[in-house]
Amino acid sequence: MKSAFLVVLALALPACGSNSTAQDSGKDAGGDAGAVCPASGVSKRPWVLHVDESSAVVRWEACRDGTDGALTLTPGQGSSAKQFDSTSTPFVIKETYTAPLNPAAPPDAAGTYWTHEAKLDGLAPATCYSYALATDKSQTGRFCTARAPGDSFMFMSIGDTNPGLGDHLENVEAAIENEPYDFTLHAGDVQYYASGLETWAYWFPALSPILSHGAFLPCIGNHESEKPDEYDEYYGRFFGGAGFDGTDGWYRFETGGVWFFSLDTEADMVAGSPQFQWFENELADAAGQPGYRFSVVFLHRPLLTCGDTSQKDPERQDLTPLFEKYDVKLVLQGHMHGYEHFEVPEQSDPSKTITYLTVAGGGGAIGDPSKNIARPTCKMRVAVGSYRFAELVTVDAQSVSGRTVDETGKVRDTFTQPLP
Repeated sequence: MKSAFLVVLALALPACGSNSTAQDSGKDAGGDAGAVCPASGVSKRPWVLHVDESSAVVRWEACRDGTDGALTLTPGQGSSAKQFDSTSTPFVIKETYTAPLNPAAPPDAAGTYWTHEAKLDGLAPATCYSYALATDKSQTGRFCTARAPGDSFMFMSIGDTNPGLGDHLENVEAAIENEPYDFTLHAGDVQYYASGLETWAYWFPALSPILSHGAFLPCIGNHESEKPDEYDEYYGRFFGGAGFDGTDGWYRFETGGVWFFSLDTEADMVAGSPQFQWFENELADAAGQPGYRFSVVFLHRPLLTCGDTSQKDPERQDLTPLFEKYDVKLVLQGHMHGYEHFEVPEQSDPSKTITYLTVAGGGGAIGDPSKNIARPTCKMRVAVGSYRFAELVTVDAQSVSGRTVDETGKVRDTFTQPLP
């Protein structure tokens, strides 16, 4: 548990951080910057993205050139294991960033790192696989290929993960570790240099239970570019190409006949913008696909909130007709640190609603979820909470439903949207 002193300092000095330049020291990254390269050469554990019914991508980072890039893949039913090789791409990190309020956090050290990417193909649909790295068999995980339209499945959503602030995220992870969710949707603000308590080198071990559980599909938050080079050298390098179509900033993917759309609230989203036009075209395309059931949207800055942040009213006004036309059932949003649940009546048929959830309970400092309760849209809010949590969403033949599970394992709220 982090001391109360560190937590208070982190809140009082949100922009705190340090950087210095270190030269690439040769075969090992870091050198004089203080990075320690493990014997295995693996400096960032593997994670999974870009999953469909027959393929997936596994990435990891090495801090030493020539690290074995093989990966062993085993289907969940115990069939023969198959080995895949990875490509290795060198990447030069120019600046060193530290967590000045947390001496236990390793630095994001300048130097050369090697991004490994294993493209797994020929996979069976609706199948869960386990994997292990050849160079370090303790680096393991699992993922599930896309389900067939109409299949039941579960996913998890969380946002604003700030593990340096305390044990809250670890407790949330422990509360959901036995849940059979296929993948994680992250609602942005993945890592916080601003807290002064963490680095990406600290974040990866802290998120290991989530990264090893299934594919990790994030959207972009305002903290993904705290440093001038952070987006390209960290967020984009780690999670670029997470989905399909679009860009690294906005993308889509599908499983079980449900289409998921990651939108970028740091970019223009109003009608006429490139992102809006992409979303409208791809949503229409998804709705025309065989087996289409409904869509889920996840983004960072909220379209609706009663809390201590602004809400994106013009964007919601422009997006709502698309949500209703193409049957968006669920909108997941972050940024306001807490929980909110809205049921928004459809304009064309007020007997039907779209569920909006604020899922920014991933470990950051809890905000005031009712600071702006006087907003007229707050009459549509049906539940609220000031706690850390994860959202578990289940899709089956009859409904899409959710459970809000706090860091003690208690279910704090639920929702159910019936499906035709």
